[in-house]
Order: sequence, then C-alpha cells, then structure tokens
Amino acid sequence: ENIFKLIDDGSHMEAKINNAAACTLDSTCYDAYAAQRDAVARMHYVTEQGAYLCTGTLLNDRAGSGKPFFMTANHCISTQTVASSLQTFWFYRTPSCNSRLLSSASKTLKGGAQLLYTSASPDASLLLLNDAAPAGAVFAGWDANPVAKGAAVVGIHHPRGDLQKISFGSIVGSSACTPGTGYYSCRASNEMNENFYRVQWSQGTTEGGSSGSALFVNGVVTG
Repeated sequence: ENIFKLIDDGSHMEAKINNAAACTLDSTCYDAYAAQRDAVARMHYVTEQGAYLCTGTLLNDRAGSGKPFFMTANHCISTQTVASSLQTFWFYRTPSCNSRLLSSASKTLKGGAQLLYTSASPDASLLLLNDAAPAGAVFAGWDANPVAKGAAVVGIHHPRGDLQKISFGSIVGSSACTPGTGYYSCRASNEMNENFYRVQWSQGTTEGGSSGSALFVNGVVTG
C-alpha cells in the first residue's frame, strides 16, 4: 500500500491509524491466536517509486536457532536495495479489544534485512532481519505440505498499514497466477492443481497493506 495515499497532507509521513475498512476485525479480540499475532509485523520500506506498507511473518527454522527469518511477498520486497530499507513494527495493535489506539508495547526495528530468496511465482520472499527479534515476538511454525480444499484458514495482517487485524475463511480452490508489471493475472479453478490458493473470507477481509501476510492453517504458516 502506497503510504502517500493514506496521509492527510504533505506534512505527515506516517499512515493514519484506523484507515482499514470497517469490516476488519481487531486481532486483540482473539486471544486464541495470541502466538500467531505475535509473529506478524507491519512493514515499511522504500522503493524507487515511493514508500510502501506490507505485512510479514517471523518464521522458525528446523533447528529453533532464533535467527529472525521473515517471510513476505515478492511484490513487496524483491531486491536487496529495498530489503535494506525495511523497518518492521511489532505488536502494532490495540492494547484492548476494539480500543482503536496503538499499544504502548509496540516496538520498531530499523536495521533492514538480508534478502535470502525471492520469486514472482509463488510471489514470496524470505528475509533475514539484521536486528534480533524483539522480546515477546513468536517464531511461527510452518508446514510446507499441500493444503486441502475446504481447509479453515486464518490471516493476520495490517490492511492499509493499520493496527493488526485478523480474518477467517477457507480455501475454496486454486488459481493459476502469472505476474505482470504491478499486478498478477489469475485464472480461478475449483481444483487444487494450480500455483496459488484461493481463499474466501467469512469474517474480516484483506486490503492493500495485507500483502505478504501468511495463511495459518492449524496454527502454522502454510503460505
């Protein structure tokens, strides 16, 4: 999400809080997903075109090493130059359910990241943050096995750079997606043999700024 679409005037450099759509759900209200929400960070980074907001997730490795591996979308960060500009905002959510205020526990890391892997298809980038993860952050588990049609999914994200939100839905099929310049062209399928999952939200939604956020199935990252 281009942050300059979200500001009141040229004097403000931060996107306003409470910009997300009214139908989004405050993640603070859902303590059953406390571990997952503490793995998710709001992202701010700079490209040649301007300053942007996305979402990323802190990932564990097999050894449980504590190295801050961080997953987001290729269409958010795809070069080392942009990765070096990354700032991550942790616990960027409300202190109490639906309070619409930023928690005083929020932490910002400004050290950028190393780009380890990126691919336009399946639109994924893996980074290693140059800063240690903040105290209290959770290293999300993951499962790379295919997910079945009908599986319940949860998304935790920062739509329009807003305070952290949560969405609930299910996988309803797959899509064959190919990258263009600034967009993806997708063809939906009811089968599960294409390269992107197709999700239908039943509660909450996603918006610009949600890009790069993980899909959680059974509490672990699956895409």
